[in-house]
Amino acid sequence: MQATSSTPAVLVVLVAHDGAPWLPRTLAALDAQTHEALDVVAVDNSSTDASRSLLQAHYGEDRVLVADRDLGFGAAVAMALDARAGTEAPYVLLVHDDLALEAQAVEHLVAELESDPNLAMVGPKLRDWEDGDRLQSVGWTVDLTGRSDSGVDEGELDQGQRDQDRRCLYVSTAGMLVRREVFDRLGRFDRRYHVFRDDLDLCWRAWLTGYDVEVVPEAVGQHVAGATNYLRLGQTRFLGPRYFSERNTLATLLKNYAAPRLVVVVLLYFLVGIAKVFGFLLTRRVSDAWQTVRAWLWNVLHLFETLRLRREVQRQRVRSDVQLRELFGRIVPRVRAYAEAIGDWIAGGDVGPDEQPLARSREVTEREPALRRLRSFVQRRAVTVIGGLLALVILIGAVPLLLPGDLRGGDLAPWPDGAGAFLGDYLRSWHQAGAFGTAETPSPAQAVLGLTQLLAFGSDWLAPRLVLLGALVAGWILALRATQTYSHRRPARVAAASAYILSPPALAALATGRLGGLALLATLPGIVAAGVTALRRRTAPDRAWRAVAAVVLLAAVAGAFEPVVLPGLALVGLVAMIGRLASATTFLWRRAIVIRSLAGVVGPWLLLLPWSARLFRADGPLLGVDGPVVTSELWRWMVLAPDLPGLPGPWVGGGFVVAGLLGLVLGAARRPGLVGGLYAVAVVASVSGWAAGRVGALAWPGIALIVAAAAYAGLFAVAFASAESVLARHAFGWRHLAVAGTGTVVLLSLGTVAGQLLLGPWDAYAVDEDPLPTFVTTAAQEDDFRVMVLVDDGEEIVWEVVDGAGPSMAAYGLDQPPVVRDELEAVVADVLGGADAGAVGRLGTLNVRYVVVPEEGVSERLDALLREQFALEPRPVATGRVLRVSTWVPRATLVTDAAAERLRDVGQIPGDARREPLGATVEGYAGRVGAPGTMLIAEAPEPDWGASADGTTVPLEPGPSGATMLGTLPEGGVDVRVEHTGDVARRLAVAWQVFAVLLVISLALRPPGFARALREEDE
Repeated sequence: MQATSSTPAVLVVLVAHDGAPWLPRTLAALDAQTHEALDVVAVDNSSTDASRSLLQAHYGEDRVLVADRDLGFGAAVAMALDARAGTEAPYVLLVHDDLALEAQAVEHLVAELESDPNLAMVGPKLRDWEDGDRLQSVGWTVDLTGRSDSGVDEGELDQGQRDQDRRCLYVSTAGMLVRREVFDRLGRFDRRYHVFRDDLDLCWRAWLTGYDVEVVPEAVGQHVAGATNYLRLGQTRFLGPRYFSERNTLATLLKNYAAPRLVVVVLLYFLVGIAKVFGFLLTRRVSDAWQTVRAWLWNVLHLFETLRLRREVQRQRVRSDVQLRELFGRIVPRVRAYAEAIGDWIAGGDVGPDEQPLARSREVTEREPALRRLRSFVQRRAVTVIGGLLALVILIGAVPLLLPGDLRGGDLAPWPDGAGAFLGDYLRSWHQAGAFGTAETPSPAQAVLGLTQLLAFGSDWLAPRLVLLGALVAGWILALRATQTYSHRRPARVAAASAYILSPPALAALATGRLGGLALLATLPGIVAAGVTALRRRTAPDRAWRAVAAVVLLAAVAGAFEPVVLPGLALVGLVAMIGRLASATTFLWRRAIVIRSLAGVVGPWLLLLPWSARLFRADGPLLGVDGPVVTSELWRWMVLAPDLPGLPGPWVGGGFVVAGLLGLVLGAARRPGLVGGLYAVAVVASVSGWAAGRVGALAWPGIALIVAAAAYAGLFAVAFASAESVLARHAFGWRHLAVAGTGTVVLLSLGTVAGQLLLGPWDAYAVDEDPLPTFVTTAAQEDDFRVMVLVDDGEEIVWEVVDGAGPSMAAYGLDQPPVVRDELEAVVADVLGGADAGAVGRLGTLNVRYVVVPEEGVSERLDALLREQFALEPRPVATGRVLRVSTWVPRATLVTDAAAERLRDVGQIPGDARREPLGATVEGYAGRVGAPGTMLIAEAPEPDWGASADGTTVPLEPGPSGATMLGTLPEGGVDVRVEHTGDVARRLAVAWQVFAVLLVISLALRPPGFARALREEDE
């Protein structure tokens, strides 16, 4: 077609590369254009399919340029323009081989450029190639760090809703119409880019130079986006599409941002990029991670060339970054969208016939308009309203705990200054966080607490509050998800989740600081929800695998704090597997049930190795528990009210039993299996707690009550969801009265617990109060010693040995070595029995320097027993009792051979014996001794201990108490080192745990191939 005086000429540059599947439609669309003055030149960019022959057959060989290699889009366009250097066409239309423009598209694009001389380039509205009603893009933008955004939702239909938004940061090269004069002035495309982001770079440079860019919604094209969708990879087949995208994005940022903003942008870019690389590795997308890193390396190697191009861009700049700010995407809306997605995940949605329960009556009477509006609002915003009220109640009640200072009480001790104390001790083979070191594998709960403090920015103030109160928040959120099994209506689920965290055992765990109970409270609903999802027949295989991973992670966390969770989960998992197998009809579905069940049951044990291997040892964390004996009657357990500290009265727990009965009456007909199962769980859990409590088999018997409370909360959800439909079938009568009465009882129970939370049930806690007298902890800054704390609680005298600096939360999950525990129990028994007036002297050999009796633990009986011990020297204190052990020796010290012989004979050394202490090191103890003698190390004998003097091995032998070691030095004036080896084996064990955790997370984020490939029809 020839241009006329009124029709501007357009040079069409069609670039094809392996586009044979789409070219016929693309060519037909160009032929159908209503714009009269089109001159087409095509470039076959080294295609390996029939693209070249299609082009030559359509346009002839003289209008088709052939590249002998894949030049990339920008270089191919330059090749075409150079070949048509003499053309007078003022406009250049860039066309991909997978773009079909509607007949009037070019006409609309040209008209737009003609109407505004300041426009440098325009582009069409792009729709999907296969589905012409779905939008692909209406102009593009990027956020601060270069992440592209079309502004179009996935699957969004084109109804003209975005036709008013014309200005944009850039338009795609698919259908871009550009003024040739401006194109040449800008230096065309950056030929280094090859593919991806060349359109962003060109348009951004146009904006900086003072030109504008717009999308023309009247011009429409249907686009495959073959390169973006990886349908046509070209050179990216070898280097990777992500490589080009990341490489060119960073180069574009470096070229076009002004210096002040560039510093911030590059920092954010790499922070996001590092997180992205970590995410790729976590999901086993090693190729994507390598492509990203390789893209960064390319930019480093080509930095000088990029800076040269940057100088040219900045020299032509007439607009500032501030002036172009509105063209860029905002990070805040993206973050808001993520937050809304998380909120929607938490809240779920109302579905089914009960979606709008108020739709039956929209008539608002003049009598109660406000009440009806309030009711409607609460039903529509149940999660927000009830969640907000609960948060307010908890925060108001927790005010005494939020004061500055260390928080201690129950299982909580003062936290160390940073997470390194937890994690460092967890890595070592000899764990010194407690008063006595041990080589036994610590509970992984120690690592979980360290990671929690790490997430709390290392704060020793925030971390314990986060553990204590965060368990309620996590339990409530996961309970909302779990109750989707019972009801899809939000009010019912909110009621059940609230009942769960306002249950008596939840209050008791919180009020008495039972970390095992709080861990189970937080994770149990998630374990239930994920377990149900994993074994549900209609669950997609990849989602089921994610659910299995969630079960493994949550159960591992709960089991680390409360080991009984692991065998309990194994029992429940095997029962569930057998039950599902009984109803399975195909081999593949049976196999899936077995694999998922076994993975969920065995996974937590493997995750917690090697600690989990100790569980069934006689002195292990499961069988070696010496818990409190609770002799309450069975009926009190059934109503969640045994004699445990922190539990409210029986009538409060009775409200939950009533809720269970209500669920049984209202839901049994509709969902008999679910209701029967929940009721069985509640009864079995209560009976199990009663049986375990009578023999002291649980560290905290309230664990069983949390399981029962969860079952009752589920029954409450069933009752809440069923009440309206059940009662609607009957005229007003006894059913309505019964439901109203039982509902009132339940609400009173929940209100009582909420009231106690509001008033603050924190008698077991102390804030900013030193657990030991100040002069004791001050002395511990210079000398390394231990302290025995004795308390007479009226029934018995309890004791504990702590570090001289006071107890530390870093010791959580560490057990004293059996030989040390036996020795201490023997000493305490001799003291309390009055059989040996010198019994306390043996504590000095174990590095116990002080015996402390807090004010609340003082009694005449205890005072009399301590006065009989001649090795104790009272110290003046304002409250309580503090007595110094006169036979105290440093934790590692040199004594004379005579003192050592007396130690072997009577179990202690004289108070006036010479002591030459060794200093503490990370690995053990070290120092220079000036005289021969015997080393006394107050640590449990263990094969990995070793000693040396000037590099010569010194044999160590167990001391007379079994909780000390002795080593003879034949000469003085030597450097002595006492070290515990075995760190290599310990670090390998920790490396396994880290690998296992990352593997499970990776499988959760990106299920294995067989799970993604398996489909329901295959089963």
